[in-house]
Amino acid sequence: MSYQTGQMGVAAGISLIYMITIPFVFLSTSAQTIEQGAGAAWLIPLVSGVAGIVMLVAMTYVLSKFPGDLYTVCRKLLGQVGAWIVALYYVGLFFCDSVLILRQFAENTLLTALPNIEFSVVVLLYIAVAAVVIYPGLEGVVRSNYIIMPFSISALILVVLLLIPSYNYYNLLPWQGTGLEKVIPVGLIFAGAGAGSFAIIILAPAFQSAQTMRQVAIWGLGLSTILKVVTVLGFSLTFGNEVAREKVLPFFEMARLVYLSRYIQHIEALFIILWVVAGVFALAINFYMGLYLITRLLNLPTMRPLIPIVGIFLAQIAMMPPDITTVLIWDGILISTYFNIGLYGIPTVIIAAASFKQKKGRGTKC
Repeated sequence: MSYQTGQMGVAAGISLIYMITIPFVFLSTSAQTIEQGAGAAWLIPLVSGVAGIVMLVAMTYVLSKFPGDLYTVCRKLLGQVGAWIVALYYVGLFFCDSVLILRQFAENTLLTALPNIEFSVVVLLYIAVAAVVIYPGLEGVVRSNYIIMPFSISALILVVLLLIPSYNYYNLLPWQGTGLEKVIPVGLIFAGAGAGSFAIIILAPAFQSAQTMRQVAIWGLGLSTILKVVTVLGFSLTFGNEVAREKVLPFFEMARLVYLSRYIQHIEALFIILWVVAGVFALAINFYMGLYLITRLLNLPTMRPLIPIVGIFLAQIAMMPPDITTVLIWDGILISTYFNIGLYGIPTVIIAAASFKQKKGRGTKC
């Protein structure tokens, strides 16, 4: 197998972005946004999504002028050393995201479904399944996922709709939450959580054109953003600001409240399967992207020998933090600092370098 990713269209690209950004819904992030924004918490994922779309679309315009993947473009614009720095940065970003997702989903599995199983076994199971998933290549992963996507999206929306009788619209008061001057900056900072969506820029040659990537960025990240906004809004309406802050697994708690009849209860068990699948796919894509960049940098013919080695390494790092609270603290720190460099900082440098080179080229022709 080569490290090449095959060919992906709009549907496959949307699937890629959707799966790498949707874990927000199944983790404790919704509770954190409500803590920051109160009644206007739904605005935080909206601002984050718009910021991510703007940066992705801007990068697609750079790729339309300088064809190639992110590494190739950086070599043209920033030189060999600059390209290596950018590539190594994104390797760290995807592996950090892998570790955070792996640890949080493993903890959630213990909390909700398998309380008596050994923690290390759960971690190893997650990373082993992710390794098996990416072994044939990324194209199969994203194509499989866009078959599953309609069912997962329908299930998410169904829970929000079924909870309408439980909604208390006074929970959204005051309408501006903790104040727009705080909510909007928090949304811009939280946008770092979606830095993984730059996978489509890294994999640019796998797409038909820059126009295809532009459509993928808008529709993929837009769909993910809408689902996040709807989930946070439903969570706020159901529990209120004070209670919602205390929930460790917001979406699971929402699903637990759904009551269809005395014969159909506890549908949250079905949703455990849904978020496990989401966690595995998100982990697999992050895992693959980190390996892809390493393979690309070292010009290796295949990434397969790296999969078990790096997988064990990531699993060991995921088990190092003493508790989930430490993981959540590090998650917040990395999103607001390290991940934002990949969403705002590096793309801004690349866009500026591309603009300078174009102007210089026009000046030389004159």
